[in-house]
Amino acid sequence: MRVDTDTLNTLVTDAIWRAEELEALGIPASPAWKEVSTIEEELAKAFPVSEGQGRIARRGAVSAALKAGDYDRAQALAAAYIAEEAAPDSLKTALREILEEADRAMANSVSSQ
Repeated sequence: MRVDTDTLNTLVTDAIWRAEELEALGIPASPAWKEVSTIEEELAKAFPVSEGQGRIARRGAVSAALKAGDYDRAQALAAAYIAEEAAPDSLKTALREILEEADRAMANSVSSQ
């Protein structure tokens, strides 16, 4: 079943709101962020990397995977998006920076234990 992009945009907005609300209430939000990542991935498939919405969706899919605690998924998505022939250097840099920031955060959390 193919979902139109307007529906996906509504779904991702709702999912982001849910994840943020859960976090604000101190409730584990990993499943909600996984949902955000999955919907963003679908949007990334629907919009080419040459369009702003396609680039936003790709960054969102990677960022949400990290918020869900799924580093392997974030890495795999970033690698796929960086490998896209039409991906602009600015997106490739942004995706690498997102992963590097996650690496630093993980290293800091390990070293402070």
